Amino acid sequence: MTGLYELLAREELLLLFAVILLGLMLGRLEYRGLRLGTAGVLFAGLGLSAWLHPLGELVLAPQIKELGLLLFVYCVGLTSGPGFFAAWRSRGLGMNLACAAALAWGALLACVAGWLFGLNRAQIAGLFCGALTNTPALGAVSSRLSGTALEAIPALAYSLTYPAGVLGALLLGRGFARRRRDELAGEVARQAASRVAIESRSVEVTNPRVLGHSIGELRVRDEFGVVVSRLRRGEVDSVPNKYTVLHAGDVITVVGTLSSIQSAIEFFGRVSSERLELRRDRVDMRRVLVSKRELVGLTLGELDLARRFNAQVTRLRRADLDLIPSDELRLELGDRLRVVAPVERLGELSSFLGDSEREIDVDYVALAVGLCVGLLLARVPIPLFGTSVTLGTAGGPLVAALIFGRLGRTGKLMWLLPYEANLSLREIGLLLFLAGVGVNAGGKLAGLMNREGLAIIAIGACVTVTTGALALVLMRRWGGAGVVAALGGASGLQTQPATLAAAFELSQRSEETYVAYALVYPLAMIGKILIAQLLAVLA
Repeated sequence: MTGLYELLAREELLLLFAVILLGLMLGRLEYRGLRLGTAGVLFAGLGLSAWLHPLGELVLAPQIKELGLLLFVYCVGLTSGPGFFAAWRSRGLGMNLACAAALAWGALLACVAGWLFGLNRAQIAGLFCGALTNTPALGAVSSRLSGTALEAIPALAYSLTYPAGVLGALLLGRGFARRRRDELAGEVARQAASRVAIESRSVEVTNPRVLGHSIGELRVRDEFGVVVSRLRRGEVDSVPNKYTVLHAGDVITVVGTLSSIQSAIEFFGRVSSERLELRRDRVDMRRVLVSKRELVGLTLGELDLARRFNAQVTRLRRADLDLIPSDELRLELGDRLRVVAPVERLGELSSFLGDSEREIDVDYVALAVGLCVGLLLARVPIPLFGTSVTLGTAGGPLVAALIFGRLGRTGKLMWLLPYEANLSLREIGLLLFLAGVGVNAGGKLAGLMNREGLAIIAIGACVTVTTGALALVLMRRWGGAGVVAALGGASGLQTQPATLAAAFELSQRSEETYVAYALVYPLAMIGKILIAQLLAVLA
């Protein structure tokens, strides 16, 4: 064992990837439907560091953890940006009120329990930071107590409660998902249905109310959520546009969800036995990849493909999601458009959109600029009640990424990352962060297991579980959140990547998890930083 310790202590990169490997293997183990998932890396680091602690302390450079956290939160922010601002308008106030109430309860419980067990104010502040897994709050407390006899105490209490804070939040989230499994399954099923249930039908126009009116005048997309992609009049096939006037006997192809198609059939006339998509001599369909950077951030309406190429976009595939196109839908790099156009225009249309896998890459200049802006925001002092706080490495990049994700692009800078690149960077960042936290905290735990330490752990666990449970209940009542959004919001309360990763897995990789996380994260981060400092001074 001595040889193993000396090897890992000397070879820092070997230690890093050994912890990641062990953690991924641990995360795949399943017991009664429960798995740690990516969070297994955290517990592998804790376990290995505590096991070898009698021989000496294992340490990973803090820059590894910081780099991982930076990549993770920045990529999450880019993904969440477009949905964040829309979600704030619909349920932001209720979700954040729930978050504030849960934090107030956690602070009150930490104070009362700490007094009963004879803990000092530094220990109470430290256990609050650890129970709610917030390193920036610990940094603020340490700065507040700098130069005093209590300066080192918050970090020790934090080290004791942090692992239980992560584990407690993970178990709470899984227990909540298990208790609400039928509702969660329904939400996941509805999301799955929205990804696959886009179809097409041929319809004969017979309704007198639509004859003599143009497709644009009838507001087909707005009223029914369908796209009219083809038209046959007599023996002539064509691609209709919003100016096309419908006549009796026209056969059109409508594309949309099953329910919207049924409504459109009732409006236009009746189902036709003809299948216009089988006639490909004059009009054909092609899937085209959006790979030209200059098109990213533009709306389909701004592209105006109907005027340029006499083409109709019938659906857009982004990541694993099929979307019915609208004029307001903004393009992202890697989107796949299904377009219907005259055969002779398809090649020209493909060249216009790019349709090249080689052109899809990361705008590294924009990525570097975005990360720099995020790190600068992380260090901007925010004055609050006679003191100042910062967003920290977790908060600054997230705020910057939310804004850049909403913008999409600025001039030649393309803020959005291709989906696969975003996902890869996000996962790599999370692995680095969890490995760094686990290894550096494990050794401290081994030396602090005494009666006072056990009391701190017990209080911290109560703060973690009751605060998270209260947040889940209030987010559903005040914020109108479903199970997926409640899981994401509770992760945002924790400001903890491990719980977010677990919630993402529980929701079967629903992006709504990230949106809800980002929705409450800023308030949770600032609130915990402020409350922790107040506890250190007043408790």
